Amino acid sequence: PDGMQAYGGPVAHWWGQSLLYTGPGYDWRYEGIIQGYLELWRRTQEARWLAKARRAGDDLVSAQLPDGHYPYSAFELNPASGGTPHEAAADLGLLKLAQALKEAGQPGWQRYLQAAESNLHSYYLTKLWDPQAGSFRDNPEVPSFVPNKAATACQALFAWSALTGEARWVEQYALPNLERLLAHQVTEPGSLSGAIAQNSFGHRLVPRYMPYYIARCVPGLLEGYRWSGQERYYDAARRAMDFVLRQQGQDGGLLPVVYPHGQSNRWPQWTAALGDVLLAAGLLQEYGLTYDLDEMIQRVLSGQDESGGIQTGRGFCAQAGGKPNRLPDFRDLLHVAGWCDKTYLWLARNCSGAPLPEVSLQPFQAACTFLRQPLVFYEDGQRVQAMQCGKTVYLWVKGEAWARETSPAFWLH
Repeated sequence: PDGMQAYGGPVAHWWGQSLLYTGPGYDWRYEGIIQGYLELWRRTQEARWLAKARRAGDDLVSAQLPDGHYPYSAFELNPASGGTPHEAAADLGLLKLAQALKEAGQPGWQRYLQAAESNLHSYYLTKLWDPQAGSFRDNPEVPSFVPNKAATACQALFAWSALTGEARWVEQYALPNLERLLAHQVTEPGSLSGAIAQNSFGHRLVPRYMPYYIARCVPGLLEGYRWSGQERYYDAARRAMDFVLRQQGQDGGLLPVVYPHGQSNRWPQWTAALGDVLLAAGLLQEYGLTYDLDEMIQRVLSGQDESGGIQTGRGFCAQAGGKPNRLPDFRDLLHVAGWCDKTYLWLARNCSGAPLPEVSLQPFQAACTFLRQPLVFYEDGQRVQAMQCGKTVYLWVKGEAWARETSPAFWLH
């Protein structure tokens, strides 16, 4: 919109969908996109990857609003602003870019630092900080706490302190948030041992445990351990990953939600998002821990189709109960920038230093369903399309801010 540039596209998510708005998203997709480009630059020494990282950082800086927010920063709720953990994740990408440029003696790193500082000051420290609780709220008006979102904010604060040399961002904000996070972890023996509750309201903890989001707590906990040397952060990260991997199915997927007394929700199970789980496990492996990740890795790699995109997951049609169809759901097949960035960063951290080979991407087509109706999914370099009996029922022309054609079925949120 209005000449703004960013990575866009439709979004399918556990919490909702953004299939109509397909424009720029200045949200957590930039966490993996910027860091992925930086990884490739470090490994190959090819300037083109640093240029792409800078361009992604420029997207955020150019779009930033006068109040420090990023527009369209709520992922599945886009085009809303003020998304958590999305704005902190964007800040983390900017701070990692600034750090890399500073260490390499490259000019211009300060503008990325300044953009992240503006957001962290005006939003996280001013609007979301709850001094009585010693943690960030998920909403300025509600005494809510979401551990994985706070953990992402902590990662940004650790990066901020590392870049500026100011310890107060960690000591006054990050470490107290991690203490609140620890209070949400199950420490008693049993099937839930190591799990971290999804959220709380005041003193009321919500006993819902989401393995994917628990994995996103691990990097922040390990940052806390590296900063403070306090073993409890490391132990919490280790036990969290043990819980996450106990929820793994035979094909490498994860149960999306586990409840007390053995209940669980089985669908959808992520594919592209598993990059975050693999990243977290990789950080723990640096401490000598070993995990059997072969099935999860195979699931992620097999989720890439001819377009180059990584499919979102499996079983969206059974999200509210029931069993998946024989055919995938339309949302299963979508290649969502804010999910693919997670696998992209994991791939970048595990590739060799050799120059990447040139590849030729091909159109992708597959039979699928949506709300129990049979469709054909199609994607190429110009569009994502769904057809029913030869008629187009969904069409996003890449680069456009809204889907050009949508039948009422796609209006769901």
